[in-house]
Amino acid sequence: MNSQIYSLFGEAQERTAAGRAPTLYSSLIDDLGQLNFADADDRRAFPPTLHSTLARHGLFGLTTPAEHGGLALPLQEAIDLISATASFDVSAASTLVIHNFLALPCIEAAPHIPEQRHVMRGATRGDLCAFALTEPGAGSDPRHIQASAFMHEDRVRISGRKIWIGLADWARWIVCFARASGPYAKGRFVCVLVDRQAPGLKVTHEHRTLGLRGIIQNTLEFQDVEVPSAYVLSRDQDGWGAAASSMNRGRIGVAAMGLGALERAIQVAASYASHRRLGKLRMIENSYVEQLFERMVLRREVVKAMLGASCRLISAQGAPNVHLASATKVLSSEWCGLVADQCVQLLGGRGYDERTPVAKIYRDARILRIFEGPTETLLSHLGRCLLSRATRDEIADLFLSLGAAPVHAAAIEELSGLNETDGAVLIYAGWLTTLGLAQAVMSAGCFSASDCAAAAADLISSELATLRSRAPARPSFERRINASRILNTFLQDAASSIRSPVLTDDYLKLAQYV
Repeated sequence: MNSQIYSLFGEAQERTAAGRAPTLYSSLIDDLGQLNFADADDRRAFPPTLHSTLARHGLFGLTTPAEHGGLALPLQEAIDLISATASFDVSAASTLVIHNFLALPCIEAAPHIPEQRHVMRGATRGDLCAFALTEPGAGSDPRHIQASAFMHEDRVRISGRKIWIGLADWARWIVCFARASGPYAKGRFVCVLVDRQAPGLKVTHEHRTLGLRGIIQNTLEFQDVEVPSAYVLSRDQDGWGAAASSMNRGRIGVAAMGLGALERAIQVAASYASHRRLGKLRMIENSYVEQLFERMVLRREVVKAMLGASCRLISAQGAPNVHLASATKVLSSEWCGLVADQCVQLLGGRGYDERTPVAKIYRDARILRIFEGPTETLLSHLGRCLLSRATRDEIADLFLSLGAAPVHAAAIEELSGLNETDGAVLIYAGWLTTLGLAQAVMSAGCFSASDCAAAAADLISSELATLRSRAPARPSFERRINASRILNTFLQDAASSIRSPVLTDDYLKLAQYV
């Protein structure tokens, strides 16, 4: 069985510390350890030397070919460096993901643009690149964006608004997605490279976010911004492919961020528990706390193996597998949030103090369940792919490649007879797919060399059993009506009893977004 898996996923890659870039990994850790990220979080700005530190180590060209000035690292080594950065600061790691995994691949794949070599070399040396997809009312779903790109013979005119664009006001280049129109449109959707200083491009708002306070996130207004047609990155192809490919890579990057933050949270909490005494015993010697830490470490082991499988599949096939990338991102972000919450609880009042790292990790981890596809959206997509006859074979082939065809067959049989359009069923099917893939990865035996791999596989089996205990029933029409009635009753009571401005129309409209 393992021979089949090795043939598809290639040879095992070790962590960066044992790979071909140990010096880079070690020196990066040393330099990041000298920076005051807690102070930067308070000021909502990176430490002054962070950009130059990342540029000096070449981290703005992680996987970019050497001919463009990049490090040309294997994806696994790039992921390890992102995880290492996230263990110090998730904002800094998100900068690397946006630049390296979202924006830069779109530019690299467009050799026809003027002075591409110059643009790429500047980017790998520190000219930041932003990825402008998200819009009010559409989120990051390209099918519903409203920004328009009117295609003339020699130029493109872009109009529209983009929100929550990371790095936007610091960027040298903006990779913008818009709906194509006009007589020279060759697809429904285009990807255009825009100079940050282009006339008509304005930054109108800086978002005040719960976490990721070190990185700037802006609203961008494109007011008839004109760009030469040569800067259309998607050229003769629909830009949807570029957006989808970048977002799949972005999900791998977000999963790496979650891994780094999760590892740091465990490390901080374990250090505290080793010194904190509860009566005659240290906290870490309490049986409940021991079991809690065990489950945290096992979750980390699963996420690490899922990332390894994703990277090796990309190396073998040249592109991310959308299903495995989505499942990896879901598990990493959800479990990072869970572990961060548990670590805050273990530290008690100290965990709630902003001066401790876990408080910052707790805030920063929350966005990971939203960026590059919210958990619910990705689970619904995975569930729909599992149940739909049009895409079922893709999921089946992935399970087969991992030597876990029976897991897929069992999921299909379990879901037979349920309503494939019901939201609860899709979420449940998505979790079955996600945990099933995790179980397959851990059982394959070639993605984790850890001594605790078997225990991690048992953890997933336990998670699946818990999930199945909450399997959705066939909801009656009366039950759905009752659920709606309960909510409406609460809202009516709240309108008359809770005199809070939060519930007024002005606050609910969120005018700057909608």
